[in-house]
Amino acid sequence: GMTNMPEAKLAREAEICYATLALSTDYDCWHEGHGDVTVDDIIATVNRNVELARRVVASVVTAISQTRDCICSRSLENAIITNPDAITPEVRDRLGIIIKRYV
Repeated sequence: GMTNMPEAKLAREAEICYATLALSTDYDCWHEGHGDVTVDDIIATVNRNVELARRVVASVVTAISQTRDCICSRSLENAIITNPDAITPEVRDRLGIIIKRYV
C-alpha cells in the first residue's frame, strides 16, 4: 500500500511488534531522471522483490529474540482508562487476548 499507518497503529494497540519492508517497483511516475517502464519491467522487478522479501523475512525470523523487552509488548499498560468494572463480559471476551493482562 501507499501508507501503512493504520496497520502500524493497530499493531501497536495489539502489542504486536511491527516493521515495514518497502520494495519499490518503479520510479518513472515521479522521478524525472528515470525513463518510462513497461509492465514487463515492473513484473520482473516484482518477482525480484518477492525473492528479496523472502530472504529478508527468513533472515529476520531467525534473528528475532524470544524475549520481548520492547515497549511494544506493554503499550497498553497505561492506555486503557476505562474502569474495569465498566467493561462488559462481551467486550472482555472479544478483546480478552489483548486486554486480559490489564483488566
